[in-house]
Amino acid sequence: MADSSRSSRRAFVLGGTAAACIAPLAVAQSRHEAGPAREGGAPAIGTRGEVAEWERQVGASFLIAGEAGKVVARLSAVVRPASDPKRPAELARFQPFTLWFETDTRAAPAGQLTYAVTHPSRETIDLFLSRGSDKGGKAMLQALFN
Repeated sequence: MADSSRSSRRAFVLGGTAAACIAPLAVAQSRHEAGPAREGGAPAIGTRGEVAEWERQVGASFLIAGEAGKVVARLSAVVRPASDPKRPAELARFQPFTLWFETDTRAAPAGQLTYAVTHPSRETIDLFLSRGSDKGGKAMLQALFN
């Protein structure tokens, strides 16, 4: 019984992550089939420039609308695995990547939910954030883009 519960919970979390990522992708693809930049210069979701845009934001502060109100979080890292030559070309993203945000542990969102994340140079984006391990009084939040 424990195994079926664990696999169901995993399926639920993966389904939530997929749903959080797919909805914005569908909108972006319908607006930007060829992947041009959006107003303000930020690349459309799913383009090769998307990960580069996030990498330029490392060290920047973002507001996350959490359970206890808005909290300031710093984008501490963008991690992208080595390119996989077997990755199907028709996928929404050229390459998957992970964003890592850090914030004060006491004010950090619980995670495992979709949160509105804002920054002055970007549109508000809804991200499914997972809570990682706390490090030195900082909570680590992860957003996976596949």
